[in-house]
Amino acid sequence: MPLIQTAGLFTAGLLTTTSLFAGATPGSTSGPDDGPRIPCGAVWSKLPADLRADLTAARQLPEGERIDALQAIREDALDGDYGDRVQQFAERREQRVRAVRRLLPADLKVDLRDARDLSGDEQVAAYRAIRDGALAGEYGDRVQQVAETVQQRREACEAS
Repeated sequence: MPLIQTAGLFTAGLLTTTSLFAGATPGSTSGPDDGPRIPCGAVWSKLPADLRADLTAARQLPEGERIDALQAIREDALDGDYGDRVQQFAERREQRVRAVRRLLPADLKVDLRDARDLSGDEQVAAYRAIRDGALAGEYGDRVQQVAETVQQRREACEAS
């Protein structure tokens, strides 16, 4: 699903949890700690209208509720609610994410699992702490490199 086009080890592993790194809505000027994001630019324009509407609605929710809304959108995509093309992309993405998760460092897996068990603002804070730790190198050099690349892409998206 062109919902969130991502690349790299860290991105695929963390976006399954739905909320660390993704683009902003077109024209968004929100800051880096403004919670979960949705695609920008060319990706956004290629999404089905109903998917864009659901993503826009999710963006309007209070920060602590966005993760659940984005997870529901992901499930709808996997169920084919946004069409066959989006469903195929979502299924391929799920397969890649499973493969990537097996490669994540053990401490990152534990932190992600713990964060997933939280809800609302506590979950958002836990994901931010994981993101910050990844950027600081707490999960190793490879995760840090990928986290930095993802951060650069995110900033480029926000600037567009």
